[in-house]
Amino acid sequence: MISIDAKGLDESQSYKLISAAVTPRPIAWTATLGRDGGVNIAPFSSFTFISYSPPKVLISVGPGTDVLKDTLINVTDRREFTISSVTPEFLRPMVDSSHAFAPEISEAARLDIAMAPSAQIETPFVSGAQVAMECRIDRIVEVGDDHAHRLIIGTVVCFHVADELWRGDRIDAAAYASLGRIGGPLYVTRGEIVRAQISPSILNSTSEEELN
Repeated sequence: MISIDAKGLDESQSYKLISAAVTPRPIAWTATLGRDGGVNIAPFSSFTFISYSPPKVLISVGPGTDVLKDTLINVTDRREFTISSVTPEFLRPMVDSSHAFAPEISEAARLDIAMAPSAQIETPFVSGAQVAMECRIDRIVEVGDDHAHRLIIGTVVCFHVADELWRGDRIDAAAYASLGRIGGPLYVTRGEIVRAQISPSILNSTSEEELN
């Protein structure tokens, strides 16, 4: 096994290493409203949920391209955004929306991405997405060298779930076909689903230890 001292990596090397090591990553197809009302939409794979009471999500926005800056400017101004899931039929427009269009260009309009109205905020979400979340900004945290990265933390105020996924009180995870990012131009579709639970022998031994 090779050991790599992270202090010796430049920015590009560090990005390539950590983004390839942490895979697959879910994709937050994030929509915001520009100052002119145009819909900006961009994908982020540095994304996770960080709380469920209340439900909160986190997107990491790095330095560099204008598309990242547009998202950051818009969420700072509007204090809201939406996240739409990405399933295979949305792969092409999702990837194209990562292009650094000029700030006055609406990616939704330019790429003919149909949007649906939100219930509690102004920013729309992608029509046809299996899952979408309406979010209000909780806070934006600066991290990294020269505070170049921004962690956008949003509180989910409304969920939208496709009928075929909803099972009364939950999402059917086995039917949810969201894509994951591996790195560079590589993405992964849902493959074989495996079920794994704690071994009964471990559960039984733990219970016996607690009793003793």
